[in-house]
Amino acid sequence: MKQDVEYEKRELLIEAAKKEFLEKGYNKASLRSICSAAGVTTGALYFFFENKAQLFAAIVDGPIMGLKKLVAEHFKEDTEYMSKLDSIDDVDMDHTEFSDILMDYIYKYRDSFLLILCASENTVYENCVDEFVDMLEKIVPPMVSSIKGYSYDEYMSHWMAHITIDAVIHVIKHEKDRDIAGKRMSSIMNYLVQGWVELTMIKEK
Repeated sequence: MKQDVEYEKRELLIEAAKKEFLEKGYNKASLRSICSAAGVTTGALYFFFENKAQLFAAIVDGPIMGLKKLVAEHFKEDTEYMSKLDSIDDVDMDHTEFSDILMDYIYKYRDSFLLILCASENTVYENCVDEFVDMLEKIVPPMVSSIKGYSYDEYMSHWMAHITIDAVIHVIKHEKDRDIAGKRMSSIMNYLVQGWVELTMIKEK
């Protein structure tokens, strides 16, 4: 019974914190206001979280780490798939399935991702967007080189990494409905995949 009460208090704090951080940003968010909205004392908050940073992390850390794992696993599968191809012409441009998986995950934790994108200034998460761009840049070269006879264009790879992340961010920020977001992202991703192939992969002479 006591564990149930503690769990409920923690969840109330988490939900109140989401609203406070989204409305005011990390810097201006008030722990006192969060406690008031959750209907608990500040002592209860400090029972669960050492400080505001830890409270913010409790909301966003799990989802962001899960997203990184999801993306890494997808590109690992893509690398294995492309290593079996004889030509770039054989690449399957249809990434609708992965787009759906990605949107399902992101929209399950959309509030957490909005916090990272819009309210993470002065936290350890404020550079997450750059981290994902770097992640794509590191993943692409081995994937491209897995097809014999091709190298990659470093500049275009960097540019496409930014464009890809910016496209996902735009959908997350501006579309509340998961189904509509999925339709938008599916078309965008298939377009981007074609861009990655045509702009970053160079046939060696």
